Amino acid sequence: MMCGPLRVPAPPLNRSAQPPGRPKAGPAPSGGSAAASAASLGASSRGFTLLEVLVALAVVAIALLAAMRAAGGVADNAQRYRMTVLAEQCAQNFLVDQRLSKTFLAVGQSTSACTQANVPFTVAVDVMPTPNPNFRRVQVNVLDASGWSAWQVVTIIGNL
Repeated sequence: MMCGPLRVPAPPLNRSAQPPGRPKAGPAPSGGSAAASAASLGASSRGFTLLEVLVALAVVAIALLAAMRAAGGVADNAQRYRMTVLAEQCAQNFLVDQRLSKTFLAVGQSTSACTQANVPFTVAVDVMPTPNPNFRRVQVNVLDASGWSAWQVVTIIGNL
């Protein structure tokens, strides 16, 4: 099989009733008015309308506000977690001190100050009797500077 050049037949001649010498009606020349050239272009190539731009800006603004609220929530949770860990340290320190002192706690309520990482706390202790006189129920409530209960521990301590 032999391949040769591809031959495409010429399009048929369009013989209209237009007299020779007269230009055919067609698109406006390139030097035409701006309105005529804008009208000849499709709507898709004209750009964005003001309404479309404003809607896009509103969507972006709402997304940024949501992201900022989420970041603020993360920062609040981190601060709350820090306060909780420090308050837990105060409560555990009180209980360890009591166990190491080997003294039997008297029934009643008491408060003491505790500072962890330069954050002041108040340790409120409520000691209650149990049915067995050799044990005490100890409730340790750690309050932050505003009086909010940051941590609470309830345990039983025995008379060693």
